[in-house]
Amino acid sequence: MGFSRLGPDNAYRRMVLAPVRKFPESALEYWFLVIVARGKSRKNSNMLKAITLPILFFALAAASAVQIADQTPTEQVKATVDQVLRILREHPSSENEQLQRVIAQRFDFAEMSQRSLGSHWRKLTRAEQQEFVDVFTKLLKENYLGQIKAYQSQKVLFIGERRDGDFAVVETRIVPQQGEPIAINYRLQLSGGEWKVYDVVIEDVSLVNNYRSQFSRVLARNSFSDLIRRMKDKE
Repeated sequence: MGFSRLGPDNAYRRMVLAPVRKFPESALEYWFLVIVARGKSRKNSNMLKAITLPILFFALAAASAVQIADQTPTEQVKATVDQVLRILREHPSSENEQLQRVIAQRFDFAEMSQRSLGSHWRKLTRAEQQEFVDVFTKLLKENYLGQIKAYQSQKVLFIGERRDGDFAVVETRIVPQQGEPIAINYRLQLSGGEWKVYDVVIEDVSLVNNYRSQFSRVLARNSFSDLIRRMKDKE
C-alpha cells in the first residue's frame, strides 16, 4: 500500500515518514500530534482548535491521574507533608488559606466525620450529617495544623508503610532537637485513585477514636444541637 491516501498534506507526510526519535507516550498524545500536523494545511483553524484543545486537556488530565495513581501511600503523604512545611517556611503571611487547601486534598474529612460519630451517624438526617461534616472539618484542620506548626522546625522521617488492599498505614517520626521521637502515623484508604487520610494516630492515640469517645459522652446526655454548639465553641 502506498501513501496516496495521505494526499498533499506535506506536514502530516513529514511526521509519518521522518525517523521517530521518541514515540508518543499515549494514544491520545499520538492523535493530538496527527491532528496538529494535518491542521497546518487546513484553513479552518477554529475547527482545529475545537478538536485539539479538548483532546489535549483530556490527555494532560489523564496523564496527571495516572501519575498520582502510580504513587505509593508514603509518596502521597510525604508530598502533602513537604508542601505544608514549605508553605509554613516560605509563605507565613498567607499560610492559613494555602494550608487549608493542601490539607483538604489529602484528608477525607467526610469519612473521618462519619467514623468519629460511630453509630450516631445513622441517626442524623442528611442535613444534620452535612452540618456535622462542615463543623468537624474545620475543627480537624485546626487540630492537625496546630500539631504540624508545633513541630515545623523538626525533622520528619518516613520509616514504614503497611498495606492491606485498599487500606494503608504510613508511619512517620518527628525528631525534635531534644527528647524522644514523636510517632505520627497516617491511616489511609484508596479513593478515586488517591490515598486519602481517614485517621491520624499520634503517639498511639487515634484522633478519630478520641473524638468518638468525646462525642459519645456528649450525645449520651445531650442533643445533637448541643454537640454542634460545643464544637463551634472550640473553634
